[in-house]
Amino acid sequence: MNENIPETPAAAELPSALDSLDNLLDATLDDLEDLPEFTPFKAGAHKVTASFEEKEINDKQSVELSFVLIETLELSDSQQEKDAPGHTSSIAFMLDNEYARGNLKKCAMPFGEALGLSTIRQIVEGVKDVECLILTTTRKDKQDPDRLYLQIKEIQVT
Repeated sequence: MNENIPETPAAAELPSALDSLDNLLDATLDDLEDLPEFTPFKAGAHKVTASFEEKEINDKQSVELSFVLIETLELSDSQQEKDAPGHTSSIAFMLDNEYARGNLKKCAMPFGEALGLSTIRQIVEGVKDVECLILTTTRKDKQDPDRLYLQIKEIQVT
């Protein structure tokens, strides 16, 4: 191998290889990931694992509740195709908004009760990959009616 010619990173090395700007600029277009899609679960009942995480979104403190689909149990619209296991979706709670804080309370309460956790901090730090059933709907973005957001109607920790 010629030592003067830089190697293209192997596919297995890409997540760490593309962390620096130099490595990113040397990558081929095929090396870059496709744009991830933001698609909420379809309205219905789903078996998932759930995790809370502190986040900063648009310079605002937030808490995110993310889900990984184990299986869809039932869809509100039986004509729709079920999402594949492993599909992910999430809901963010902007802490500067009273409605978001109320929704955070509603979503955190079933975890606190089931796991014996009493503070939001305990729930956010303690709920990682917890299996539960969720009942979901979606809502449309006010400015972009083609963009849908996940809404949680009920959570039951299993």
